[in-house]
Amino acid sequence: MASLTPSPLVIAVSGHRALHADDCARLRAQLSSALAELAQAAPLDCLSPLAAGADQLFAEQVLDLQARLGAGRVRLLAPLPMPEAAYIASQEQPGSTSFRDSYLALSGRAQAVFELPADGGALEGAAPYVRLGDYLAAQADLLVAVWDGDTNAGRQPGGTFDVLMRYLAAPGRTVLHLPARRADSLVAAARAMPAMLALDAAGRLQRDEDPGALARWLSRPAAS
Repeated sequence: MASLTPSPLVIAVSGHRALHADDCARLRAQLSSALAELAQAAPLDCLSPLAAGADQLFAEQVLDLQARLGAGRVRLLAPLPMPEAAYIASQEQPGSTSFRDSYLALSGRAQAVFELPADGGALEGAAPYVRLGDYLAAQADLLVAVWDGDTNAGRQPGGTFDVLMRYLAAPGRTVLHLPARRADSLVAAARAMPAMLALDAAGRLQRDEDPGALARWLSRPAAS
């Protein structure tokens, strides 16, 4: 009897839009390693809104892996919080087309690009990004947070810390955290090792930096 193809793992990303240049090479290597390990267990559906910074870095590594394994094994899917033209305009810096160019280069290679429905909600401000965060939290089997880990900063609606906490609100969930400084950070990197994050019984974030933590997550009983 032929073996059944496993259901795809849905991997979503959230992270800083402006990353510290000194962290990018390490982040590429860590994303590449993690995605390759995940793809050994099941096909991957990778969700990236293709914003500047972490989203695009993640998408580049997804596409590199797809080039090796094929789109039947690794897919790039791009959920957008608003219509594409408005999204590009919201991300673009005045007088520059760099975001438009990088976004179009990646979106043109994605297997799907789609706008999330507003369902009567607000179309401006943080609301579209909160809807996006809710979508990522609902869909993802694993969230990858490319983030500085600062839990003392304000929890901005739709920001990475907010998305992470929305995701972890469901019992038994874990986040793959890749430490990443913001571009304007003046401090030396406090952490560089990937970690699996989960909430303890008191709702506090707990870190597991064991190199085998992702493998243990993959061998867990089926996610709820």
